[in-house]
Amino acid sequence: MIINIDIDENYLILQNVKFENLNRRLKTSFKRLNYKIENENILFTYNKLNKELLLEELLKLLKKFDIACNLSDKIQSELESFTNESKNFDIFSNKAKDIRNNKFKENIELVKNFEDFRNSLKKHMIRKLYDFQFLSSFHLAFSQYACNFAVPGAGKTSIVYGAYTYLKNLPKNDEKHVEKIMVIGPLSSFAPWENEYQECFGLRPISQRMSGVSIDTRKQHLYSGNPAELTIISHAGVANLETEIKDFLKKNKVMLVVDEAHRIKNPDGVWANSILEISKEAKARVILTGTPLPNGYEDLYNLYKFIYPFKYKEILNMHLTNLSDMSKNDSIDSARVLKFIENISPYFIRIKKSDLKLPKVHENLIQVDMDSPQRKIYDFIESKYIKSFEKNSSATAKDVLNKAKLIRLRQASINPSLLMKPLRETLEVDDVNGDKDPNCKYSNYDEFPDDSEIVKLIYDFNKITIPSKFKATKKLLNNEIFMRNEKAIIWTIFIQNAKELQKYLINNNIKAKLLIGEIPQEERENIIEKFNNPNNNDFNVVIANPFSVSESISLHKGCRNAVYIERDYNCAMFLQSKDRIHRVGLEKNQETNYYYIVSKNSIDSIIDKKLNIKAERMSKVIDQEIPLFNRINDSDETDIIKALLDEYAKKS
Repeated sequence: MIINIDIDENYLILQNVKFENLNRRLKTSFKRLNYKIENENILFTYNKLNKELLLEELLKLLKKFDIACNLSDKIQSELESFTNESKNFDIFSNKAKDIRNNKFKENIELVKNFEDFRNSLKKHMIRKLYDFQFLSSFHLAFSQYACNFAVPGAGKTSIVYGAYTYLKNLPKNDEKHVEKIMVIGPLSSFAPWENEYQECFGLRPISQRMSGVSIDTRKQHLYSGNPAELTIISHAGVANLETEIKDFLKKNKVMLVVDEAHRIKNPDGVWANSILEISKEAKARVILTGTPLPNGYEDLYNLYKFIYPFKYKEILNMHLTNLSDMSKNDSIDSARVLKFIENISPYFIRIKKSDLKLPKVHENLIQVDMDSPQRKIYDFIESKYIKSFEKNSSATAKDVLNKAKLIRLRQASINPSLLMKPLRETLEVDDVNGDKDPNCKYSNYDEFPDDSEIVKLIYDFNKITIPSKFKATKKLLNNEIFMRNEKAIIWTIFIQNAKELQKYLINNNIKAKLLIGEIPQEERENIIEKFNNPNNNDFNVVIANPFSVSESISLHKGCRNAVYIERDYNCAMFLQSKDRIHRVGLEKNQETNYYYIVSKNSIDSIIDKKLNIKAERMSKVIDQEIPLFNRINDSDETDIIKALLDEYAKKS
């Protein structure tokens, strides 16, 4: 069989083919490519972006099934054009790589582009970017499709606005010109994107939030003849408006940004698939995340599929399974890994923590003694759980019940009144939109001490005493932080603890506000705005939960003190919380202080030691070119169980 292949404005055409005579497997493959039959022709719809891939796929299939083909003159011309485009893309990629590596000074064309970029920002943007931000922003403006993996606190929002400024002010007939920007991110990122716009351009943006408004309002915006310049939508919100957003992107020249993009890493995720689908229609595409590889190299698959939906396979040059295998079996300096990073390097840029040249921090450990009632409660629960761990020599924290026991032990070391409530009510296990997860995995665990004296102590704890950590916090605030006329953010994991601490502080004439998931988004934004305002003295303390505000917000303008009255074993979240106040924008002599209030001789002190070791290791990983976090198991608390057993043995 010999098949003639031709092309017109809409279709690639296999001519004079009797479909029923084709191999069954070939028919299945054609079905995947969305064919239709007209007379004895098989037609495949293409668009400008996927034409090359479609033709390449068809030729491979025909060769695979030993079917000869005659190519029309138009097809021959297209293949020649594809070859030239491929060469041009290689040239473009090398230029992008030279920019990211800051090695383009001898390229006259790039130097001219850089000067044009600098002049455009000088004219249209009031915020002055730092040198490392400037290079990242230029790389993005030149590439138009790129990933920015800068660490938290590096100013990724300003970097994007810099690139957007340049592209927006190009001539309207320039193929790179954009007019609008759409940001997909967590709810907590909405206000920062609007606020940073004002910081960059000196005026409030005309923006439309696609959350908290009716579906009709959202659609009206997307089909408006003159939509707002800035559109902000949550990751979860895209799926319900996929068709409308695609129409919006087709009609307008839009830079599409995915903030906290590690949330679309799942190849089978509904959110990810919708976001990847709409990306094909964007004029410019930007990925932002400081943690590109939470699980392994496979997490890059969707990120690159987003920025280059029709070239990602060619760029990655690896299947998803190969990437997973590389994560499990290759060292970070293996030949395969180095080659892979070389392949993807033109299309991403990373600012490391060390690049920020931030002023040093002061870390202070405040150890407190439990009072008699708390010590009695803690020792009882510890001895009970230690026995259960000893009975099972292979006890691991992967077991939900063991993990729940560790949480109960932490509660006893922090504030025994927390033991009164079921775990699902004391933990704020948020989903990515800031809502409490009703399917919390601890919902069915509600173990309680079986000793009447201990039970009575727990019931009466709030009546007979105040947690030592609360008293230490008040002392720290009054004797140190307020004496310097400064504000503080207090981090706590347990929601009930946050509420009890706020009540205690207010009763002692210390104004404190809560930043937790149940506080409405608008109210949270208002609290953050006031807290960051140095002239606002309505309150000088916020009590925050890292599940709600560890991402996307900046608190460094109003605060240089973070107090940790409790921490879990999630190192990534711990480091992110630190970055809320230690980030770009600090003066060289501005001190940042971290205070860790730790209960002596308890699981609390064990977590402090272990978390410090993990944080040091993770900080080294973070400063790698591509930080592979799966080298550090950030969720398994089994070593806490082992340390508990060791410490308990010493006391016995």
